Amino acid sequence: MNLHPRRGQILIGVILVMLVLSIIVPAIVLWVQQESKISVKDRQSTTAFHLAEAAVERGFWKVKSATSTCAMAMSGDVITGYDFDTTYSDITGGTYRIRISSTGTNSVMIVGEGRDSSTKETRAISAVFRNQTISSPLLTSGNLNWKKGFRTFWGPIMSQGDITMEQVVAEVYYPRKYSKGVVTGTTTNPRDTTGISPPNTDGEEWWSNYQYVPELPILDFAALRSSAAATGTLNVYGCKKNGAAWDTRSSCSGYGAVANHADHFGNPWNHPKSPQYDSTDYVWYYDGNLVLRGEYCGSNNPCGQSTGLKGTLIVRGNLTIDSPGEYDYSGPVPADAWEDHGKITKTTWDTTATREYPADIGFHQTTGTFAFGTDTWCQGGSCGWRTTVGMRGFTYVGGILTVPNSNGFMDFNGAVWVVGDVDAQGASANAFCGIFFNDNLQLPTLNVILVRQSWKEIGASSQAWP
Repeated sequence: MNLHPRRGQILIGVILVMLVLSIIVPAIVLWVQQESKISVKDRQSTTAFHLAEAAVERGFWKVKSATSTCAMAMSGDVITGYDFDTTYSDITGGTYRIRISSTGTNSVMIVGEGRDSSTKETRAISAVFRNQTISSPLLTSGNLNWKKGFRTFWGPIMSQGDITMEQVVAEVYYPRKYSKGVVTGTTTNPRDTTGISPPNTDGEEWWSNYQYVPELPILDFAALRSSAAATGTLNVYGCKKNGAAWDTRSSCSGYGAVANHADHFGNPWNHPKSPQYDSTDYVWYYDGNLVLRGEYCGSNNPCGQSTGLKGTLIVRGNLTIDSPGEYDYSGPVPADAWEDHGKITKTTWDTTATREYPADIGFHQTTGTFAFGTDTWCQGGSCGWRTTVGMRGFTYVGGILTVPNSNGFMDFNGAVWVVGDVDAQGASANAFCGIFFNDNLQLPTLNVILVRQSWKEIGASSQAWP
């Protein structure tokens, strides 16, 4: 009997395949088992992480729940249930606990730890939130139609809606802009060109669809009005009008051609609450409209009918600014002001040069203080720019803000909130109201504003769970 040689070769091949499978199959089974274990572990780890996130979120809303609770947290008082003294189990998959502590700078640290119920794996997250009533130099309760009448420095623009910039404003690429809607510029200087669809940021200057824009303050107008009534700064106009005297003299004669100032603040060297003499932060409150009217005659000439106020200006109606500012002083600059001036124009960025923007002393460096009315900076190819501050503090306008084409381009050091439109008739690249942000403004509000400063995963605490 003759065996066919091919049959032997086939048998050898089958044996080799079976040998290879006997090696590979166990390895595949082992790999699948290991992947399954890893998948389970990852799922459990993810569960612990999400529980930690939920813990931070619960701590955040606890601090925001009442102004009294926020005050306790900021002062370092222990809040029952939020000092790792309670285990919460209201979320499927595990438990979590929370610790709220003060960082000593009007801010709190919230640490959330989540623990998976099956493996007891624990992950932790730490977040720092600052109690900051005003988080932007220019506020709006809806969309921000950024007019050419304003130029902002030292702080980010944060809008609950869209941010739309006019041509003059769109030509500069500071400060940073965060919008829950869309940030748009002009054809020449565009920003977001894809709307709400990604990409939602250029990573430098603008962020669309940004969900961390803080809510707006709910101002306690009753408390503000009461404060103004107590200090004689409620509905006062000019030197004397309707019995409400701005200064203590019987007349306002002898100051230039205007003898009786009907609707502006008069000469700030002569009213008794001038910041030239009185450093108190007053609340200036107006139930109706207000006009600031005057003319500038020089820093050493007392005929100047210009504006110099300090504190809080509340105008429930319309505000017309037809006055230069003349308030000179040295004020603080936000520690992170340089972050909003990393990009200066469409093609230029912050460099080691100085005075590329107000308070600039080099690459990513700013001074701690700025001499308003004296210190200068460069802008648009020219140098020697200086401020003419008329209002130092917070300004609220419940109606329309009008800046006529005359003496109206005074500056603000603080923040401005305009509920209505801004009509800046004569504003241009060389004539505008500058807003120099003060990030330490505090006002009586009916809600708590928390701005996130940092967020990171940390190691779990060694403290035993309750």
